[in-house]
Amino acid sequence: MKLTIFGLFLIFSLLFINYTFSIELCGPRSCKNGSFCVSLYTTAVCRPEAQAYTIIQVNITNEGAWPDSAQFKGTITNICGVRIKKIVLGVQKFQMLKSSAIWNARYSKEFEEITIPDFADGILPIEEPYTFGFILKNSNLPPITIKSIRF
Repeated sequence: MKLTIFGLFLIFSLLFINYTFSIELCGPRSCKNGSFCVSLYTTAVCRPEAQAYTIIQVNITNEGAWPDSAQFKGTITNICGVRIKKIVLGVQKFQMLKSSAIWNARYSKEFEEITIPDFADGILPIEEPYTFGFILKNSNLPPITIKSIRF
């Protein structure tokens, strides 16, 4: 009887721990469409993507187009008052001209992601916008979503 009660206690404890951490912890690829992961050290939670725009402002413009490619400039402004260590943007159908045609960011073709910033200091609040850029094979900018913001 004691063994059965101990076994049930152990199972419920593991379920509780698993349930608690599955709600709290997330990453750039774990939130559903329309949500992004916001994290601070060991705490993370999925939030609606619209809330990301109260933390950062994202602007991407076409800087020039040619018959076989187009150059885009992106700026991210930190408007939340806290240094941001990492931002992951989701990009689908993103056709880079070549693998080196991106600057101040990193592109993962496998996960269809752009990671910003590309240095350790992060993006400081209310300073000059962080600038990055890329060259695509065509002038159509594919949809870009915010997948995660880490403080």
